[in-house]
Amino acid sequence: MQYSLFDDRLPSGRSPRVSEELGAGSQFKYWSGASGHRYLFTRISPEEVSDYAENLVLITDKKSEAVVWLGFLGMSNEKTPMPALKASQGAYVHLLAEDSAERDRAHNDLRTGIFSYIKQEDE
Repeated sequence: MQYSLFDDRLPSGRSPRVSEELGAGSQFKYWSGASGHRYLFTRISPEEVSDYAENLVLITDKKSEAVVWLGFLGMSNEKTPMPALKASQGAYVHLLAEDSAERDRAHNDLRTGIFSYIKQEDE
């Protein structure tokens, strides 16, 4: 199964108004889950991703701002391992989950909300 990343309805993160007003631009972004709950993420450099192995990470396409991967390095799901980051991609980390159970709830909510917009294409 392949996914199309060029659907106009794909949700991209939204910078908080205070972040923009303080000149931090896209350093912080919200993504919404299926429940409507917003989750705050912080932009990190690709080199820092391994430092957040147990935190929820979003990989985005810099041009379209579409999410191309969501998860954490310690995931046991070998079917969708974290891809090697390319120069055309950005990384964001969610640091506000208090424990792994809250992180997993956020992951499921975001995965359902973000990827429900993706059109599936035939292989």
